[in-house]
Amino acid sequence: MRKKIISIFVGYQSFENHYASDFFDIPQEFDMLVWHQVKSSALEKLPNSIKTKQLPSFDYNGKTDFLRYLKAKATLRYNDKVQAKKNHLLYRVSPGKSNFKKKLKFGLINLLSKFYASKKGIQKLEDTFFKQTRTSQYYKDCFAYLKTEKPDGMYCSHQVSSLSLAPVLAARDLEIPVISFIHSWDNLPKGNKMLKADHYFVWSDYMKAEIQQYYPNEIKKNNITITGTPQFVCYTKPEYLIPKELFYKAYNIPKGKKLLCFSGNFTSIGMDDPLYLKDLAEAVKSHNQINTEKFHVVLRVNPADYNEGFIPILQHYKDVITEVIPTWNHDENPLPESYKVNSNIGVLYSTLYYSSAIFNIGSTMALDAILLGKTAYYCYYEQANGHKDFDIDRLYNFVHFKTFDTHKKAVHMVRSAKDLTQILQEFDTLEQQNRDERQKWAESIAQYPLENVKECMHTAIKKLLN
Repeated sequence: MRKKIISIFVGYQSFENHYASDFFDIPQEFDMLVWHQVKSSALEKLPNSIKTKQLPSFDYNGKTDFLRYLKAKATLRYNDKVQAKKNHLLYRVSPGKSNFKKKLKFGLINLLSKFYASKKGIQKLEDTFFKQTRTSQYYKDCFAYLKTEKPDGMYCSHQVSSLSLAPVLAARDLEIPVISFIHSWDNLPKGNKMLKADHYFVWSDYMKAEIQQYYPNEIKKNNITITGTPQFVCYTKPEYLIPKELFYKAYNIPKGKKLLCFSGNFTSIGMDDPLYLKDLAEAVKSHNQINTEKFHVVLRVNPADYNEGFIPILQHYKDVITEVIPTWNHDENPLPESYKVNSNIGVLYSTLYYSSAIFNIGSTMALDAILLGKTAYYCYYEQANGHKDFDIDRLYNFVHFKTFDTHKKAVHMVRSAKDLTQILQEFDTLEQQNRDERQKWAESIAQYPLENVKECMHTAIKKLLN
C-alpha cells in the first residue's frame, strides 16, 4: 500500500540542499507533498509526482515569541549547569539590532530565565509555549489541513524554525508520526530546538551522541538514525560546477593567480569581518609586489545577511579583491543549456572549488572547504579598532568548537595580521600539512560517503512508516 508523506520546508537553502541530494527522487511506494514557505526555482523542477502547497499564513503573537526566547535562554543556562562543556550562554538569545523596547524585552528574558533554568522549569515553559502556539490561526489551519489529508507521516527539514512548530505540533496532536532532521552541526548546543518529533535524522555518530547528551530523557537511541546531511552532496556532483572560463568571466576574476576565498559571517557575530578582510588584502598586495606566485581574494558574503562594512574595503582593494555575489546573473551570463541544476549552489561550489584556501572568522564554511580538500584558516586575533560589542574569544569558545578538541590541527589558526604574510610565503607547504587530520575532522561531523544521504533517508522513512 502506498504511503503518503508531507515534507515541511521553511528555508530555501534547506530545500535546495535536499533537491541537490536527490531527496525528491522518492521510491514508488511513496506519495509526497512538499508543504513549504520557500522561494526557489528548484520547486519548478520537482518530479511531476510530487505535489507542492504553501504553508498557511503565519500569525504568532508577541507572547509566543517571548516564550520561545525565554525557553531558549533557560535551556542555555540549564545546559551550563549539567553539561561538562560550559559556555552555552555565549550563544546570544536576542536579535542583532535592538531598540529600547527590544532591550527591555530581552533584559526581562535574561532575568526570568534564571528562575526557569531547570528540567522542571524548561518543561513548564515548553508546555506553555506549545499551548500558546495552539491558539494561533496558523496552528488551526495546519491542523485542519492535516486532518483532511490524513498523511501517514511527516518529515520536517528544519527543527529550529518557528514556521516548523505549528505543523509539527498539529501532526503530533493527530498522532501522525513526525521525523525531524537536525539542520546544522552547530544547532544542538544552542538550546533552540523548537519542536518534538518521534524520530530524528542526524549527520553522524558524533551528532547522535550529542543529541542523546542534550535530550537524554526525551530522545532514545532507537529514535535516532544516522543519515548524513544533504548539505554537501552537491560537492560530489560535477553538474553543479560552473565551467571555469564562464565563472571567471562572470565575476571578472583575474587568471593566473591563486584564489583565496574569504567568507563572511552573520553581522551579529561578524561585525569585524571587514577589518580581517582588509588585513588579508594588505598581505596579498604586499606579497604580489615581490613574489612571482600571485594571490587574489574572492569575497563570499553571507547570502542572508550582507555586511555593508565590506563595501569600502572592496572599493579600496579592488585590485586584489573580487566579490563573488552568491546569486548568479542569468541575463548577463547565461549558463550552458546542459546546466539544469541550481545555479546559486553552483556559485558556492565553484567559489570553493576554484579557490586554494578559505579564510574566515569562526564560520562553519571551513567545513565546506575542507570537504573539497582545501586548507582552512581561522583568524583568531583582536582588531585594534574593532567593534566594541565583538569579542573574538567569545566566538571561539562556542560549544560547537569542541569538535576541535580531538582534531586541533584541522583548521590553521591565524594569530596576528603579520602571520598572514608568512602564510602566503609558506602557502604550498601549509597546504600539505595536516591533510589527514583535516579529513578526519570532516568525517567526524558529516557521515561518509556524502552522497549516500538520499538512500539512508528513504530507507529509514520506509522502515518507520511500515
